[in-house]
Amino acid sequence: MYKLTLCILFCCIWISIAQNFEKSRSVWVEQGLVRGKIYKIGGQQIQIFRGVPYAEPPIGDLRFKKPVKKARWEREYTATEYGPPCLQFMDFHRYDNFSGHNMLKESENCLFLNIFSPYDSEDEAHLHPIVVWIHGGSFLAGSADTGINMEVVAKNFVFKGVTLITVNYRLGPLGFMSINYGNRIEANFGIWDIKLALEWIQRNIKQFNGDPSKVTIMGESAGAAAVSVLAVSPLTKGLVHQAIAMSGSATAGWAIHRHGLSSWDMGNVAEYLTCKKEISDEDSAQILNRESLAERVKVREACNLQDNVPSCLTADELTTEKMVECFRKEVNFSQPVFRRALAVELGVSKMVVDNELIPASGPELINKYARVPLMTGVARREWAHKKPEFYQFVKFENLTKAQCEDSVRKIIENAYVARLPYKVQNATIDLIANTTYLRYIDDVNINYEMPEIVQRLQNLEADIEFVSPCQREIEAYVANDIDVFAYSFDYMPRGPLIEEEHWYYTLFGDTPVALKRKANGLARHGPFHGLDHAFIFTEGYSSNFQIDPFTKRDKLMSKMLTKMIVNFAANGNPSLDHFKWEPFTNESSGYASLDLPPRFIRGDVHFPAPNFWNKEIEMLSRYVPASEDTVEQIETALSTEERIQLNAYRRAWYALWILVISLGFLIWLALICVVFHRCERTMAKPYDNIVINR
Repeated sequence: MYKLTLCILFCCIWISIAQNFEKSRSVWVEQGLVRGKIYKIGGQQIQIFRGVPYAEPPIGDLRFKKPVKKARWEREYTATEYGPPCLQFMDFHRYDNFSGHNMLKESENCLFLNIFSPYDSEDEAHLHPIVVWIHGGSFLAGSADTGINMEVVAKNFVFKGVTLITVNYRLGPLGFMSINYGNRIEANFGIWDIKLALEWIQRNIKQFNGDPSKVTIMGESAGAAAVSVLAVSPLTKGLVHQAIAMSGSATAGWAIHRHGLSSWDMGNVAEYLTCKKEISDEDSAQILNRESLAERVKVREACNLQDNVPSCLTADELTTEKMVECFRKEVNFSQPVFRRALAVELGVSKMVVDNELIPASGPELINKYARVPLMTGVARREWAHKKPEFYQFVKFENLTKAQCEDSVRKIIENAYVARLPYKVQNATIDLIANTTYLRYIDDVNINYEMPEIVQRLQNLEADIEFVSPCQREIEAYVANDIDVFAYSFDYMPRGPLIEEEHWYYTLFGDTPVALKRKANGLARHGPFHGLDHAFIFTEGYSSNFQIDPFTKRDKLMSKMLTKMIVNFAANGNPSLDHFKWEPFTNESSGYASLDLPPRFIRGDVHFPAPNFWNKEIEMLSRYVPASEDTVEQIETALSTEERIQLNAYRRAWYALWILVISLGFLIWLALICVVFHRCERTMAKPYDNIVINR
């Protein structure tokens, strides 16, 4: 009896505590009533609404279209769980510590947002500045809950007086396939999704204690490129008031497609769906090596690793309109292996200039439209976690000079040329590659050991794709007299970095095996891409890396970094009580080194790398050699589709000249015949006035 009484008393106390820590809250939005939860942590309250739909499901007739505002609902909408992630085209986050279980629910019906906001039952009218988080993932993967620890979010943002909102947006071809109608281009559906979410925030966020006049958009990697675009787009005036771009810029070649046919153009995607173009064996193998044996057997003989070919794409004389209708009604991306292989084959889902949401590309876009304060920067060594196999080095051995030169040229072709607004000849690419080799590889002490060469290639690629675009965007803001706060994330944890990967082995059948190992190699050479995420939304976790243990020093870095973000969101200046962060100006250029302690460094970010790429190499890229093979060089620089079109023009031009020459010859022949005929008639006429003497 005594034990029963104690048990009942304990249950009553537990229920009382549980009710104190969690209760429901319902608010009205324009679509109807939505219910979330209030949590009490350490005497402070947070309201969390997860999985709030801001748009109609982009399926059926709404596929490959701009998003449509969510219609009203009749009953109370329960927003207590994350909505499904958008369809993933890479497996970056398949085993994410926080969103991994939700990734199993990925769907095309995915346009949801999540709200984490302060709550005070005694003052429900107080409004807080807003940070809108846009996840990265090459526009191919990720979700609004990727790498998001709710308790850390509460501590780092909400309890510091900030409302945090995270957003899902469409990925891969569903979000970034471009459709050319001739007189217009429809594209960037994923970016249109985020714009609609920002509109929803303006209309409804007051109900959640957010201040719609203080919206800061923040993103990392591809999310930063989206931030870069949305901060300047003419269509987002009034929706965005400040921006934070972490390791990404719209001026980078991987962010916005520059010239020629986009890889994710509808016609090009259709050719892969119908197997007119085949995914390379190398790209297929890269994906299949990470899949179960059953999955490999299932798709190995299939067309481009997909289940079936859409019959509507095989019809003759497909107009753009008919092809779009086919994509909306019949094309599906249900086969995960095909999705991933297609993404490896085609690369990053780039944005395109649509002359509406995105009216220009590169520095021109920022120069013309920059208008809101910006905080932007890069990691000290962005690609330090890239493995040797990314550069096709599969053996731990000394490399040859020829191998190094070939690797440098590939990076120039794939990374640098993509950011230029014009075509360049092969001779010009050779000139740039040679200059780059001298700058990054050649050295009196070079020994061509693989780890050292990989490290140098990482630095080269990082400077092209992140450092120099970041500096170019900074300068564009300065030219518009807009406050811009530049930084370099230089903090490196001293403790172990644990890297986790999942692989399939025949011995274990179709069960993936998790492999954990200390990242003692190249990843230890400096703060790399995405590591800053581990100090903002989690305690030491970013993608498949975990800082373990997360020490007091690491927590101090987290506190400092998030305080800077909060200060910028609230006041437009990230300075701390003990650290003055000056804006970058022409008269006083400089950036913050985010380390313990933080320092302010004069000059461009990671000088002289930006100067080399934005000035010296850009001048070389305009060099056009005067030689006999100029035409051949130009043709080589063209894409396959452009060469086909050029040959068609040539044939038409030759045919026209043949026709003109033939007509000229016929006309000339006709004139000769007429003259000759007239002469004959004249000579045959009788002459009666001629007298002949005998």
